[in-house]
Amino acid sequence: MEIIRNMKVKSIITGLLLLAAATTAMAQGQDSTATHNPHTTVGRPRVLPRVTTKIRLLTRTYGDSIVLRWVAEDFVSYNYLATFGVNVLRVEHGSDNPGLHIDTLAYALKPKSKEHFLNHYAPTDSVAFVAMNVLYGEEKENVHKNHGHMGNTMDVSSDQDINYGFSMLTAEWRKDLAEDLAVRLTDHNVKLGATYDYIVQPTVWDDVRLIFEPGSADDVVNQPYTPKPYSTRMVDSLGTPGTLQIGWWDSEHSSFEVERRQTTTLMGDKVNGQWERVTRKPYVSMVEQREGEDYCLLADSVPELGMWEYRILGYDAFGDLDELGEHTVFVPDVQPPLPPVLKTIVIERPDDNNPMSKVIAHVIWEKPIIEEDMAGYRIYYQAMQRDGEPWRLMTPDLLPPTDTICALDMTGRRTGVMYVAAYDHSGNEAKSFVQQVRLTDFRAPAAPANLQAVVREIDVDSDSAALMNKWAYIDLYWQPYIEDDDIDYFDIAFANDTTHNFLLRNEGGIRQTSFVDSVSLNANQRYVYYKVRAVDYSTNIGEWSHWIQVERPHITPPTVPHLGKSSHNDETGMYMEWIVGADADMKRHVLYRRLGEEGKWQILAKYDADSVKTQDNTIIVRDNPPYSQTGRYYYFMKSINASPFVSRSLAVSWRHQGPRVLNIPIELTGSYDDGVRLTWFIPEDKLPGGEWHFCIYRKGPEDKDFKYYMSAAQADQRYTEHTLEKGQTAEYYIELQFEDGRHSQSSNMVRVTAQ
Repeated sequence: MEIIRNMKVKSIITGLLLLAAATTAMAQGQDSTATHNPHTTVGRPRVLPRVTTKIRLLTRTYGDSIVLRWVAEDFVSYNYLATFGVNVLRVEHGSDNPGLHIDTLAYALKPKSKEHFLNHYAPTDSVAFVAMNVLYGEEKENVHKNHGHMGNTMDVSSDQDINYGFSMLTAEWRKDLAEDLAVRLTDHNVKLGATYDYIVQPTVWDDVRLIFEPGSADDVVNQPYTPKPYSTRMVDSLGTPGTLQIGWWDSEHSSFEVERRQTTTLMGDKVNGQWERVTRKPYVSMVEQREGEDYCLLADSVPELGMWEYRILGYDAFGDLDELGEHTVFVPDVQPPLPPVLKTIVIERPDDNNPMSKVIAHVIWEKPIIEEDMAGYRIYYQAMQRDGEPWRLMTPDLLPPTDTICALDMTGRRTGVMYVAAYDHSGNEAKSFVQQVRLTDFRAPAAPANLQAVVREIDVDSDSAALMNKWAYIDLYWQPYIEDDDIDYFDIAFANDTTHNFLLRNEGGIRQTSFVDSVSLNANQRYVYYKVRAVDYSTNIGEWSHWIQVERPHITPPTVPHLGKSSHNDETGMYMEWIVGADADMKRHVLYRRLGEEGKWQILAKYDADSVKTQDNTIIVRDNPPYSQTGRYYYFMKSINASPFVSRSLAVSWRHQGPRVLNIPIELTGSYDDGVRLTWFIPEDKLPGGEWHFCIYRKGPEDKDFKYYMSAAQADQRYTEHTLEKGQTAEYYIELQFEDGRHSQSSNMVRVTAQ
């Protein structure tokens, strides 16, 4: 009842405001019932026939005053208001008779004259002349003479819209211009804590061309203004030396001021300079859409390199500046120093009896010019070129800018190349030319470790021709000794028995740490043996690794697995009984699954063949994959034995039935207000996918049980019924019904009685 009473009071206030407008017009000699004022009749407001344009009104309270800002929707509407003026009306709350508190703050308020603009603003005030141009700019006649009449009209309309848009921007930048354009008014005669209503409406109404909807602001409580917290995400990108771009996301402000200050560190403490304005005039960015929001971009050039802080301030509709955010940017020097000149590398071996015990390289360079921001040097070394060989940093600590010689411990390293790099304090690098460092090595590499072999699989179905090939492939892998960084290549040797002589398997050096060997499927030997050794760049040959025994693959594929008759699917998922072969050399079985005909096969489980043999060569699988309303799940089993060939079963597919009743929480509320009002709610994280709708069930006064009443779409969250008579009671609950026949649990039951 309190809401209804307040609505009635608002209707009285609005009517009195419109009536006051009519009374004001009559006081000026105008007939309130004339066709130019359709809003008023004698004694009561008149209903608008149709609205073609609106006045947008905003208010802001400051405690000692209230500021009104309004704007028309387009140039034509604004030009009409500028010609005939607007009335600004106010109602103060707090009285049983609101009509006693209707005030006319302004009548026929219009923009200032052209003479006022020329006399009050300097010729160099370009912002003021942008505002003036929308009112008193020269008419552009005979533009684009090659166009027809419609083309000229469109050009003029475009110019008017552009001028109007920029003029409204100036009204945000400058409060004085907003008042001179008659789109701002300050109400100083206000009380702190009091509540007011405001209306801005045309002084003269037009029944034919423009039907205005007045701007209104209700329940404006006068309190001191507190800026709302607002922040924006900012980014930066560096360009040429000393230049950068600041970007930020903002969809609420149309123009900005950008400020910056330099920051330094003194005695470990941060010291900030004074903020200085980067923008000479309010900045309007040519915005673009990024990540669904307006993105603004500003280019700047700093006077000094170093650390700078930027902050963005945005103009709001009232000319106040909102502080949007701060961002720190380091502007480095991108000009590298002059490169050093590597003169020579002298090798020293202090121990004459054992020249390999200690090897020192004396690196000598020079740099004729030492820049002021020079930070120092680093020396890099690379062993004889090999695939993936990295450059190694030989000086972990930065060498001083004045150094020209450095002694490096090269013990155990091989012949390679070196260079010296110079760095400045911004991290810019300049490299010398590369020079070779020759080191003789007498130590053979250690034997490789962790030699392994894997028989490459061949699918019987897709590679049936391989059965006629009579060849299989064995992949060999190993690891070199971690301290041997001078290995040139590896040798692989094989034998059919450990008592036989091993023969080299490779014709040339193997540069990688892997090798693929091809073996015949017709050989009588059950096993083949492999070992590997390393050879370094100084031709030192290392020891052989320990040999490994590999069961030689044969030509007989494993028995094809198949699915047992008891396999089925139900609400709990898929039940599968896989029957696999009992081959003596069976290694393992692998189960695959995919969703849909075009899905990617994924390994679901692996089974050891020896373990499966203890279970009568039967594999029981219970799978409950994620429910899919549209796709089918496909499965197949693959078996692997000592041959290179693998056998796979036929694929089987099921559609996941899933539970028939889903646990989806639905909260239903009901009330009576000139009809039964039902509303319901489901948490957003509980909303299911797929196709579904709401079903409303009802038990009326004449029903013994609930009956299906009607359905509602996914987007609906309310329903109104007008069938109950006064004193009658009905009960309701709601369920979700899916297209595949599943449904949710019932919501809570509500009971509603007609009042």
